[in-house]
Amino acid sequence: MAIRKGTLLLVDSDSETNNSTRSAFEFRHYSVYAAETYAEAKRLLGVIKPDIILSEAVLPDGDGFAFCKEIRNVTSAGVVFLTAKTRDDDMLEGIDAGCVDYIKKPFNIDILTARVEAIMRRRRIGQYNL
Repeated sequence: MAIRKGTLLLVDSDSETNNSTRSAFEFRHYSVYAAETYAEAKRLLGVIKPDIILSEAVLPDGDGFAFCKEIRNVTSAGVVFLTAKTRDDDMLEGIDAGCVDYIKKPFNIDILTARVEAIMRRRRIGQYNL
C-alpha cells in the first residue's frame, strides 16, 4: 500500500471536473474529497484537514474569493483556484483573497499536479504556514 502524499478538497459544481481530477490525484496517492457547493465544502472542513483546497471561484451558493477569506480561521490549507474567471482583475482578486495559485480552466492535469506537488513540498519545508 502506497503512502498518501496529502489530502485534497475539490470544490466545483461540475461533477465531471470533480471526478476526473479526483481520479488523477487518487492515482498519484492523494486522499481526495469533493464538494459541489461551498456549504458542502464548509461541512467537510469540519471533518477533514486538507493540505490543499482546489476550488472554482464561483459556485451557485457563493463567491470563492469570499469563501477563501472566510475559511482562514478554520484551516491552514493552501487554496488553489481552478476557474473559468480569466480576467487579470479576477486573478488579482483571488490572490488578494489568499490563494496560493490561480489556474485558468481548461487546465492540463499534469500541470495542475506539478503545481500541487510544488505547494506540498513548500509546506513540508515550512515555507508556507498557511
